[in-house]
Amino acid sequence: MGSDSFNADIFRSGLLSDFFGEIFRSLSQCADNIFFSITHLPTDMTLLSDSAVEYFDLPANMIHHFGPVWIERIEENSRALFEESIRVEPGKYDSYVHDLVYRVKNKDGKYVTVSCRGKLILDDTKSPVFCVATFINHEATETIDPVTGLYNRNNLLDTLKKYTHDNRPYYLVLTGILNFSEINRMYGYRFGNHVLKEVSELLLKSGKDAMVFRCEGVKTALVFDAERHDLKEIKEFFNDIRDMLYKSLYIKDIHIALDICGGAVLANEFSTDPNTIYNSALYALSVAKEEKQAELQVFENDLLNESNRRLEILNAIRTSIADNFEGFYLCYQPIVDAETNQVGGMEALLRWRNKKYGVVPPNDFIPWLERDPIFFELGNWILRTAMHDTKKLIKNNPGFIVNVNLAYPQLQRSDFKTALNSIIKEEEFPAENLKLELTERCRLRDMNLLRNDMIFFKSSGMQTALDDFGTGYSALNLLTELPVDQVKIDRSFVINIENDIPKQCLLRAITTCATELGKKVCVEGVETAKMRDYLKNNFSVSFFQGYLYSKPIIFDEFLDWYMSYNKTA
Repeated sequence: MGSDSFNADIFRSGLLSDFFGEIFRSLSQCADNIFFSITHLPTDMTLLSDSAVEYFDLPANMIHHFGPVWIERIEENSRALFEESIRVEPGKYDSYVHDLVYRVKNKDGKYVTVSCRGKLILDDTKSPVFCVATFINHEATETIDPVTGLYNRNNLLDTLKKYTHDNRPYYLVLTGILNFSEINRMYGYRFGNHVLKEVSELLLKSGKDAMVFRCEGVKTALVFDAERHDLKEIKEFFNDIRDMLYKSLYIKDIHIALDICGGAVLANEFSTDPNTIYNSALYALSVAKEEKQAELQVFENDLLNESNRRLEILNAIRTSIADNFEGFYLCYQPIVDAETNQVGGMEALLRWRNKKYGVVPPNDFIPWLERDPIFFELGNWILRTAMHDTKKLIKNNPGFIVNVNLAYPQLQRSDFKTALNSIIKEEEFPAENLKLELTERCRLRDMNLLRNDMIFFKSSGMQTALDDFGTGYSALNLLTELPVDQVKIDRSFVINIENDIPKQCLLRAITTCATELGKKVCVEGVETAKMRDYLKNNFSVSFFQGYLYSKPIIFDEFLDWYMSYNKTA
């Protein structure tokens, strides 16, 4: 049957409005968030579902030359991509699939996200006759990821809540792709989406009876029922998937060697909040990624009996943030001028205590908490509290500086700078008396974005410092790349430095480089007068911080210490 007979038999005979029309209408009513269209290509006539006509305010169910009508509604910056995606080279009709996510204006004038998938129907001469398309409206659903078709993070959290409600233990496994940005750069984002789909399908096929979800970025979550699967089995599954993705993944005849990392947590304490479980798995995943671990990283796997207690504590901490920061408080540690021996400032350090658990050591919860988006609200509380306290010292010492650590979730938020300026304004705090310290994970941020952050802080009058220098991701090139005012040498770097020649060489290189670039150096962890004098006499050091002067103490105690120190200094 040729294209002319299709035209005559269906469109002109009225079969489409009767038999085929009834099938089309029935399909259109099967899902509220899916729209359908059929285009007869020889006549360029398009039949649209009633729901599409109503939702997008289209002129009719049957439209001649539908393309220009639809393109007018597509967001302007996506039109060229859409037009490119519907071009098909002759001879490639049978393999063509239209697959694109873009934004379209609805009847209310609001742009909504749709993913469109179209397929050509050919006649016996291999000529295209019909194009059948589906449009998924992602504003009408909050559960489906448009790229992979998997349930998204919202549905994942609902699933975890159901497990918790039913008192069913489970393993949550998060996977991430290590080299995905390279794929996008080499092949483009559309190809990258194909990769994500293939990974998702592989997980669905190979994941036994695990439920699979798409999370933020290139992360995927799997939920295993702990009554049917043990940790050994899950680790074997992860290793098999990792091996397949590295050796056997082909997209459009191109071999893609994907390297994945994974983090897991066992949820068997039914009072634990699913957000805590999720962030614990996220923490394990981040450790695996940062340390480039090939094996599945299990949260607290070495201390399984302690794991449940720690999850309880982390859950209580997260609840405290929502409960007006109940149990959180700040301690302050003095920062002393190496030349004058005067106190030039203090660092604000977060602490948390609870009636049940007592004072929880910061190293037990801060690294985990700094990976949780809820830290944004806590970070604002820290800034506000530190400014409020410091104002009492600035009255008599206008040059007094308070150092506050920034965490990665804060810098990631587009509204952080606005929030920071609002807090400074509300507290009537001099911006020049605030020094923001970049913690180690902040330096994972894109260098250009991080540089822009530093320029913004500097232009607003604030000072900045690189914290924990000499550990982890620290590198001398950061001193030239970032316009910071100060470098803080980590305590672990100077322990036993008097007898450690390699450390001496590195510290000399860092302090000399920093000084020549106009940046101050503060050494943390100074515990003895002997260490202080050695550092002062052999390196370019501007400030000291450590137990030689004071441990971190609450603000009232700091005020007493400060007054006493000034009398004896």
